[in-house]
Amino acid sequence: ADLQNPQLDLDGKACAAVGQSGLMAIYDTLFSQLDVTSSQLLVTDRDFRDPSFGHQLRETVVSLLDLKVIPVFNENDAISTRRAPYEDSSGIFWDNDSLATLLAKELDADLLIMLSDVEGLYSGPPSDPQSKIIHTYINEKHGKLINFGEKSRVGRGGMQAKVAAAVTAASKGVPAVIASGFVTDSIIKIMRGEKIGTLFHNEANVWDCSKEVTTREMAVAAKDCSRHLQNLSSEERKKILLDIAGALDANVDLIISENEADLAAAQDSGYEKSLVARMTLKAGKITSLAESIRAIADMEDPISHTLKKTEVAKDLVFEKMYCPLGVLLIIFESRPDALVQVKISGSTNYKTYLEHQLLFIISILLYRLQL
Repeated sequence: ADLQNPQLDLDGKACAAVGQSGLMAIYDTLFSQLDVTSSQLLVTDRDFRDPSFGHQLRETVVSLLDLKVIPVFNENDAISTRRAPYEDSSGIFWDNDSLATLLAKELDADLLIMLSDVEGLYSGPPSDPQSKIIHTYINEKHGKLINFGEKSRVGRGGMQAKVAAAVTAASKGVPAVIASGFVTDSIIKIMRGEKIGTLFHNEANVWDCSKEVTTREMAVAAKDCSRHLQNLSSEERKKILLDIAGALDANVDLIISENEADLAAAQDSGYEKSLVARMTLKAGKITSLAESIRAIADMEDPISHTLKKTEVAKDLVFEKMYCPLGVLLIIFESRPDALVQVKISGSTNYKTYLEHQLLFIISILLYRLQL
């Protein structure tokens, strides 16, 4: 129903005023079953034109959350001055999805979750067997390729409106996820980082792999990077190590949080307790890793260090020195700290070096052949 315009003998705005109390009664009943108190906050587009509104909004929401009260937002349709098609000249918001995006930005939200009656955004109508769910939305890639189906009879915008709102939220620095509200514990699973629904992020295009990369291409890329690493000075390599150690120290809480999400997912998937235990990270282990990295950074760099010089003829001197090992393929068990250890070994080659024995022997043979 168009609540912004009178219909027949019924005033849509008057109906909205009557319906608000009934709607909140339903929220109160459902939340009370979980022993949770809910509250109602009604806003209009005019509120967001007031410069002081944002500050007051944040104060009120913070106070409610401190009291363990769930704020339920909605547009105050009864007194809204907007007209169909629900987007006024200012374009502030035009449905609950765009309102959610606006509130997420005003409240500095870490994540916006929009629940629907489908599992996420599909490449076509969800009823079409050929349609596939899009787990990460990339505007440049999917923007013009998606065929939206019919919108719900309840509400205003349907999936197309949700996508527009999610894209806007992501562009403003608030990641968004569209998922099904009918999936058990969908919000909890999203917060754990599980791959459900469709993610919208302002850096999603950086993650996109437009084509499948072959093993050979990865090996060639690794070799190219190794040449760059070999050409770095000792101080530059040391700085890399110190930056890694600093990043570990600065992100202990985040690393622990992500590790806990991984552990929960592993337990839900039925992994053995011994394997889950090896995957567990504690703050002390992260700190120990950072200290070990700094200790390695302070070691003398043996790369290009000359072990021996041999003069085989006049003006012909062979040197035996340490050199980088090169590119390694390392298969290691699923321990989070092992990844850091592999990274350090690969970045520095402090522990493993090949001496130029083979090159030395070949050079001697070539010299004798010339004689």
